Amino acid sequence: MKKKNQPHWIMAQIAEQEAPGSTINLWSQVQARVASPVAKTHKTILSSRKGQIAFGLMLVLMLIGSLFFVPTARAFVEGILQRMGIAFVDTERYEEAQVQAPAEVIKVTPRPSMSIEEVRKLVSFSLLTPTWLPDDLNYVHRSVHLYTPGELDGGGVQVNISYYRRSDLDFQSGVLSLRANDGPIGAPPLLAESRKQPVTVNGQPGIYVHGGWQDDGSGDPNTKMGILQWDDQADDAYLTWTQDGVTYLLEAHNLGADLDVLLRIAESMTNK
Repeated sequence: MKKKNQPHWIMAQIAEQEAPGSTINLWSQVQARVASPVAKTHKTILSSRKGQIAFGLMLVLMLIGSLFFVPTARAFVEGILQRMGIAFVDTERYEEAQVQAPAEVIKVTPRPSMSIEEVRKLVSFSLLTPTWLPDDLNYVHRSVHLYTPGELDGGGVQVNISYYRRSDLDFQSGVLSLRANDGPIGAPPLLAESRKQPVTVNGQPGIYVHGGWQDDGSGDPNTKMGILQWDDQADDAYLTWTQDGVTYLLEAHNLGADLDVLLRIAESMTNK
């Protein structure tokens, strides 16, 4: 399987830490705008608080404009359908949507890891975690994402747990991510709807997807999202389901994981 730099995984990390829980994941468009020469000039000039406020208003206006005044962008956003922890886009309908890949990679420095006891004290639901993992995932990072109940269904705390091969938490070397929320998953990965596979997880209906978007011209030319093409051979796998009122999302990147591996992880999960 291919081991690629996946833009959507980096965007998901950034969106999860920086965006409100109810925000639509438009990070690729925002990042492309911010990376433009005009935006970089503003970033240099806006050193005062007044300037920062003006810059923030400019970004808000950009988003509003892209959502309501640009027909292709509006149609693209309206065509996104979230199911459990995954958001799908119908690429056959919106293959001409103007979605840009990130102009540059922004490295996200994670906050210090929480203990599982600290995480469980913050959530109002019974959290299931894996008791079986691939042997080489020896480093774990736990965090929570807070959001305002009412703006998004759920109790206000989404759990994020990642298992890495390396102590420097480098996702390129392989990572398994578990997200859980008693409501929709914030900043869900955006995947091709044509690749979803219905499955059964712990007796519950679920969805499995294998593959990812590529920005280097590789992949299926008939499954496109702007300049991105879907690649079934990309080393990315997703499994999502809802159990006891909690939505779970497992993401495996650069691990050579398939459905059998993700199902084994899901079936090992307990609240112990």
